[in-house]
Amino acid sequence: MIDKSKVIKDLEEILNKSIDPSMFPYKKGNSIRIGKYVVRSNSRGHKVFDCEENCMIAQTFSKASALALAKTMSYRNSQSSMADILNIDRCIEKWYNDCVFHNHTLKITKDAVKAEVAETRYDIARHQTDTARAKLDKYIYS
Repeated sequence: MIDKSKVIKDLEEILNKSIDPSMFPYKKGNSIRIGKYVVRSNSRGHKVFDCEENCMIAQTFSKASALALAKTMSYRNSQSSMADILNIDRCIEKWYNDCVFHNHTLKITKDAVKAEVAETRYDIARHQTDTARAKLDKYIYS
């Protein structure tokens, strides 16, 4: 049986706990702010800046990678996590470009064998992209 008074006490502790409002992400213009970090999008990808140091931390291919990097650096400031996120971002970029290539091949080919091969390779590349994105989600939502 669940002790209601303990549950109420735990809930009150959560509600009364001080929360730093600067850690909530918010969008302003073409940038997203998380703590002291800013993610800005441009035609070449997404850049993560440290506002206190006034320097660029990294440039990523996907927005999810940039957000994961900003969140991880805000909470943990871990260089190993940064390297992991950037490695996942390179995988996403590689597999995404493969998807674009194989999808284009599917659209223009008239050869049935080429179409079959391109479709199989597209499915593999799409699965790899989704797998890498799921790894990033662990950094974003944890």
